[in-house]
Amino acid sequence: MNEDEAYEYVKGTLKKERIVPYQPYELEVVKSVESCINCGLCINHCPVVAAVGLNRFSGPRSIAVELSRSPPEFWSTADTIYLCTGCGTCREVCPKNVDIPEVVNLIRARIFEHRPDLVPKGFSMIREVLTEHNLAFEPWADLEEKAESRDMRLEKLGLPYVEDRRTDTARVLFYPGCQAEERAQEVREAGKVILDYFDIDYTLLDEMSCCGLPAKLIGDNKTSRLLAEKMTEKVKKLGAEIVVTTCAGCTSNLSDLSHHYEWGIPTVHLLEFLVEMIGLERLREVMDHSPRQEQVHVTVHDPCHLIRHTSRQIMDHALDILRQLPGVRVTESNAIDSCCGGGGMVSYHSGDVANAVVRENLEAIHKTGAKKLVTPCPLCTAQIESNLFKAGSSVEVDDLTVFIAQRLPKKR
Repeated sequence: MNEDEAYEYVKGTLKKERIVPYQPYELEVVKSVESCINCGLCINHCPVVAAVGLNRFSGPRSIAVELSRSPPEFWSTADTIYLCTGCGTCREVCPKNVDIPEVVNLIRARIFEHRPDLVPKGFSMIREVLTEHNLAFEPWADLEEKAESRDMRLEKLGLPYVEDRRTDTARVLFYPGCQAEERAQEVREAGKVILDYFDIDYTLLDEMSCCGLPAKLIGDNKTSRLLAEKMTEKVKKLGAEIVVTTCAGCTSNLSDLSHHYEWGIPTVHLLEFLVEMIGLERLREVMDHSPRQEQVHVTVHDPCHLIRHTSRQIMDHALDILRQLPGVRVTESNAIDSCCGGGGMVSYHSGDVANAVVRENLEAIHKTGAKKLVTPCPLCTAQIESNLFKAGSSVEVDDLTVFIAQRLPKKR
């Protein structure tokens, strides 16, 4: 038996035992667990533990411990591993930088492969859409109806329609994400309005496809990898110099893909692009010519995928931009670091947990006295808006990209 045959034999034996060898990048995550000192900081700061208690969710530390267990015990975590929102608070407070969010992804992937019966049934529909349409949300069956819905939203928001741009020579690839493509079209359109206003040479993909993050969170690594490879092919074919997004999750995931698949170009959120590529000074000059707006008191929600998975500076940029907008007064919330509960796909199978996590945000929002909440993430927008509505709150919720686009003066 030669070396290759021996390797295949070992893989077959491992498969029978439901054991999957770790990839090199996964080994780094596993090794990070070895440095855990059991201090308990992750448990004390976990928003899910705070919301539903240790009896419902045993917390980040217990999840990390599962990696050292045998497969039968590994599967026993299925009732808790899917309650993690992936916010990254545990990793941020950990003195040893144990990468719990990636530990969660590793365990979910192995459960998906060997015990699909334990995967939450709520994931089945989104997985079917992902595999059939390469999108996280089912596309509109009637494109005319989709366009009508878009136009109605733009009219209500007072935003102009900017024609889609698709070219092979643009410097910027604008990637709005699945939710803005199919559900929150106003975010996609607002992003185009801003880029067009500042004469940015940009393009959309010839055909929108998911970045793969939802599949990864489900544990479906095969679909996630296929989507990542599809995105890589599209990006490299275009030859753009930078990817600009309006989705927090897409920003963090595409940044990871850029590194892993060696795109050689950065991925940034539109807020970062506005500040670092266009500049606050130019934005201030533009807003000085904006029609007089009604005074509005706003507060801000910080998406976890920006402040913990990408860079906290992005939300500093958000505050800097808001301070340039005439008539806008900003009050920061006490829940500045709190998860909205919508991450990790938790809301697809345990809505009660997701809603319990967001409750802290609702209380803090009301304490600010603000009339409007803005956030640069379509998922956070939908999750918080839904819960504010159920609570009978009068606070309105806007995606920050839309909020900025509404305040631009007419293009000369």
